[in-house]
Amino acid sequence: MDKRPDIKSLLILISSDDDEKAFKTFFDIFASKLYQFSFSFLKKKLLVEEVISDVFFKVWLNRQNLSKIENIKAYLYKATYNTTLNYLAEEKRIKAIALEDLDVKLGVDCINPETKLIDKELREILNKAIESLPPRCKLIYKMAKVEEMKYKEIASLLDISVKTIDNQISIAVERIGKEIKTYLENKGDTKQYLTLFHLFLPKD
Repeated sequence: MDKRPDIKSLLILISSDDDEKAFKTFFDIFASKLYQFSFSFLKKKLLVEEVISDVFFKVWLNRQNLSKIENIKAYLYKATYNTTLNYLAEEKRIKAIALEDLDVKLGVDCINPETKLIDKELREILNKAIESLPPRCKLIYKMAKVEEMKYKEIASLLDISVKTIDNQISIAVERIGKEIKTYLENKGDTKQYLTLFHLFLPKD
């Protein structure tokens, strides 16, 4: 049974009662995922810790409005994304950063716990396939598969259309599927294709 606290109930406690215990629980639910998301861009532990601290500090300051937010997960990712870009811009001393310039690291280990069962050779091939994806494509795939975000949430976050998200996911899946298929064909074992390929498909 899922014993994770109900998010809406936590938000009501935080916004209406200034409940610090509820806020701590809320932080524990989301902080780790947001940390991983921000770290994909910044690659520096201390900077990422500052980002997450800033995000949740602002959330606490604006806690009275929390219960009015329809999609708190999308809201937190948007806040983390914007804050991360600000830190990244300051780090690189540039004013704007395009999605095409972001170097998102995304290996097989991030995708799915079950991928640990894949043999070493295939893992290396798939890692190369994932890392060779265009930066924007890799970022979108990471958000859909690893962060388990809906296409609409990603589109809103990155300010692009759902069609663009769908196209980028299709590119990622096609490339990854091609590598899986080629590897299995060379081994003379295509029966595992659907099982392995399924591991890399986003839920949306």
